[in-house]
Amino acid sequence: MRKWRKHLAQATVIGAGLLVALSGATTSVFANADGTTNVKNDKATVKPVHGVTSNSIRGVDISSLQAELNAGVKFYGYNGKQQDILQTLEDSGVNYVRLRIWNDPYDSDGHTYGGGDATLDNAVKTAKDATSHHMKVLLDLQYSDFWADPAKQALPKAWKNYTFAQKKTAVYDYTEKVLKTMKAAGVDVGMVQVGNETTKGMMQEKDPAKYMQFIAEGVNAVHKYAPNALAAVHYESPTASSFAKIAAELKTNKVKYDVMGATFYPHWNGPDSKLIGAEKVITQTYEKKFAVMEMSYPYTTDDMDGQSNIVGSIANPPFPISVQGQANAISDTWKTVMQNGNGKGLGGFYWEPAWIPVKAGWDNYQFNRDASVKYGTGWATKYAAKYYGDAGYSDQEANVNQYWGASSYDNQALFDPHGYPLQSLLTFKKMITNNYVSKSAKSPVDRYVAKKNNAYAYTFKGSNDNFTFKKAFAVSSLKGIYKIDKAEYVVKADGKTYLYYHITSGKKTGWIWHSYLQKKPNKIAKTTKVNYKHRYVVKNKKGNVYGFQGGSNDFQFVTLHYLKNYPKTHFVVTRVTYVKKYDGKTYKYYYVHSLNGKVKYMVMFGMAI
Repeated sequence: MRKWRKHLAQATVIGAGLLVALSGATTSVFANADGTTNVKNDKATVKPVHGVTSNSIRGVDISSLQAELNAGVKFYGYNGKQQDILQTLEDSGVNYVRLRIWNDPYDSDGHTYGGGDATLDNAVKTAKDATSHHMKVLLDLQYSDFWADPAKQALPKAWKNYTFAQKKTAVYDYTEKVLKTMKAAGVDVGMVQVGNETTKGMMQEKDPAKYMQFIAEGVNAVHKYAPNALAAVHYESPTASSFAKIAAELKTNKVKYDVMGATFYPHWNGPDSKLIGAEKVITQTYEKKFAVMEMSYPYTTDDMDGQSNIVGSIANPPFPISVQGQANAISDTWKTVMQNGNGKGLGGFYWEPAWIPVKAGWDNYQFNRDASVKYGTGWATKYAAKYYGDAGYSDQEANVNQYWGASSYDNQALFDPHGYPLQSLLTFKKMITNNYVSKSAKSPVDRYVAKKNNAYAYTFKGSNDNFTFKKAFAVSSLKGIYKIDKAEYVVKADGKTYLYYHITSGKKTGWIWHSYLQKKPNKIAKTTKVNYKHRYVVKNKKGNVYGFQGGSNDFQFVTLHYLKNYPKTHFVVTRVTYVKKYDGKTYKYYYVHSLNGKVKYMVMFGMAI
């Protein structure tokens, strides 16, 4: 995430957190001076997104939550009553929480650096609450005491004088410590991110041959101390070429990661084609899993706490700047990830949807600034400057000194400035597709009987794009042998694809998973060569000439000719074949050819024997 910017509302930001262009405005355009807003009532229409299932990661990064709660911020549910924000998130369809962790975000006198006070202790509190609300947790270990991104990867103060070997050991040991702490707290850790946006290096090491050894140590620790969790790496500005280069370096340095994570803000990193290109490289060429670790979008350009917003006006916004626009941005990002990942797209995380003002209203800037110093609720405090200066990032030191204060992210939150959820937050629930038909399958010509009597046939309730299953009848009620009249591939809510057959048996009609049916094949019992000198002509013009499709123990009849078209053709028999058909009866077939050579296949003569 881009962490520092000048105190100007309108700016264009690209790349590794660099402020590269400013609009003509020289002062922020403030609104909501007293913090009032009706935005919580704005509606958002969300259509189900194919590929987004109940198992897809629909996550949020709420790393600043404990700082907000410590400062007295309250959150509410959709009924307007105050409630645990994790309950509101669960109600909204969120199933994963991402938490950044800094080693020691305090100076020697105990002053917080700010940035949401992302300590291990605070992460444990949020992680425990998330686990109690049936969410998995992604731990974002940055191996720094404050923001780590491509512009800065400052070493933790305690590691400053370590040798290279000691730094590797420190990464491993710190990862072990965090994971053991989370395990002791009963946290359901689903993924661990080793480093944050390490595109240009990590821990002030820029040589890939070296800093990737740090990543490897972290990944190895994850696999040992959280064997059921995925080990992830994280990079920004995704493109096919940049991620191909990174993935190749990871492979060369034998980093055994499971997931490649990307930072993708639609207004900065778009269009989607860049994300798609990066994802396909990772999932197809390198066969790794893929997720978006950070994304967000503004619902307004208004300032809510006196600190100008990192995203002010957008020249050509990819979505409307509105609650509906937020919902569109979320569903579009998840659609991109889940439909272009070669089956390895996991989902994503919305970045800091709850980082709202401590006290709403732009004329409360000083109040919010003071709260940041005390609780760490803002982007930074003045005490962070020396940390970056000591690490050799003089530009960041100057930036902190001049522009530290409250949050510049509140206009991208999914809660209004008073803690009420926006309708865009419900996108996480509404974009889930229950079940849908991915494509039609070729209907088999085989005959079937029921194989699993305790199963059911279903009707599809809803459209082919989004439906639920409704029981039609028990498979055990089916009698006899029946044919399939339709077949569909169905992607179910678990994300897996199943083949369903549609049958009609008397007045019963419904869809059955094909594995619950048993095929009744035709089999060749015996074939005998003969030498008939007699010639034959067609007697029953309603008959057909067939071919056998399949093996001798499992084949189907394929109609090749209609005998009504050969009323005067003379046939010669060359062998006889006995076929045991699906109904259990044996039939006698003659292999024939016409004298003119135009017909050379099987034709049935006689009855069952």
